Amino acid sequence: MSIQPETDISTEVIQAMQWQIDHTQKQINSLNKAIKHIGNTDDLKVKGTLLKTYAKKIDKQKGYTTLPDYRQPNHELTIYLDVKKSIMENAENYFHQYRRDKRGLDTIQHNLDLAKTNLQKQLDRQAAFDKDNLQQAKTIKQQLIDEDAIKTEVLHSSKAPEPAHPRRFYTTDHVLVEVGKSSVQNDHLTLTANKDFYWMHVSELAGSHVVVHSSDPSEQTLLEAASLTAYYSKGRGLKQVPVDIAKVAQLHKPKGAKAGLVLISGKFDTLTVYPDGEMAQKLAEKEK
Repeated sequence: MSIQPETDISTEVIQAMQWQIDHTQKQINSLNKAIKHIGNTDDLKVKGTLLKTYAKKIDKQKGYTTLPDYRQPNHELTIYLDVKKSIMENAENYFHQYRRDKRGLDTIQHNLDLAKTNLQKQLDRQAAFDKDNLQQAKTIKQQLIDEDAIKTEVLHSSKAPEPAHPRRFYTTDHVLVEVGKSSVQNDHLTLTANKDFYWMHVSELAGSHVVVHSSDPSEQTLLEAASLTAYYSKGRGLKQVPVDIAKVAQLHKPKGAKAGLVLISGKFDTLTVYPDGEMAQKLAEKEK
């Protein structure tokens, strides 16, 4: 059995600590962008309230209405409407979006606070590290292994070619779940799936498109698929990740949109789950 030289252990620890710090900083940047993208959720609640208050006075055929904002004197809000729905249904849509965005915002803020705490601990550990202290290097190396900042498996020098098909998993209920591996594959997976199947994507973060091959999945299947969605996203490593769930039929791709970008129409649900890597390995389709 070969023994790793002291200098190699210290160098490995230094590189892993820096990688971890860079990764956490990127995570913080992504979460800050997600918060900015969601914006002011209170506006959605106010719009729903205004629509209910002035329901009888609104002409929905225009596709929008302008109503006085009770929070600020002499200020008005422009509220866009779905002309196929009643004013009360439009109001409920705004309330639904408010509740969904509020849950997502709370989760993102929690993850941001946790990431900032982790970053400070990582910076403190880096500052206190003595590269000439072998025992300290060994202790920190084990910590970094436990934190998944140092991989213990053997890595090949050449990257294996990407499979032609998406990642495939089978839930406890034996339902196939496919997870895209690239933006182009995400598009193909989503746009060719059965319209009655379920589709998932993390809220406000980058990640894979996921299709659940069922028109009536159990709660267990939805939870497992949502966890896979969270794991194969920028939310991996967080404790709580919001995942949006819709029917494939609700999705459409705007003309000229970049690969991997689709929009959801109508109401959809959001599940907050833990990105479970062990579960992903357990459910993964075994290559023949």
